Amino acid sequence: MISVKTTNNKAFMKSLLTTELFDNYYVEEIAIDTFNSFYLDGHVHKEFYNDDEMSDQSEVADFSRWADLRPICLDLIKGKRTPLKFKFVFHLDEKETASIIEKAGADLSASDIKLAINIRFVGGELVITTGTAFNVFTLDKSIEKAWDSYFPSFLESNDIILQYL
Repeated sequence: MISVKTTNNKAFMKSLLTTELFDNYYVEEIAIDTFNSFYLDGHVHKEFYNDDEMSDQSEVADFSRWADLRPICLDLIKGKRTPLKFKFVFHLDEKETASIIEKAGADLSASDIKLAINIRFVGGELVITTGTAFNVFTLDKSIEKAWDSYFPSFLESNDIILQYL
């Protein structure tokens, strides 16, 4: 697990809220405090969809993608006033997770692990923390190291300058 701060909160927020940079990430949860507190649970209620909609989609995911929730969050955050605070918890999809597992040379499947990021803004400071959650017991730390290496390089390759904490 690593924590980094952005050197330019405005540029990061523009990337987060107005570009497709994080659109393939799944959303675990979102909490935004502006004039009210808003909370979004990223779990999809599959019973909401009818049989036709379910058959049109090869598989409805357990979590919503950021692409689907981004416009809602943009509406909540945009304006002249900065939010009091917010928290976004995202995780990678299985395809990207499998790629990181393969690069790490670990002997796990993508369904065994969640590679997550927590984005927190409080008191004018925006901190991004990586995290891993295993569904199985392992002593192998190679995936955690690979994730902690991959994510900052992903941000920096998209012109997001970081300061390591």
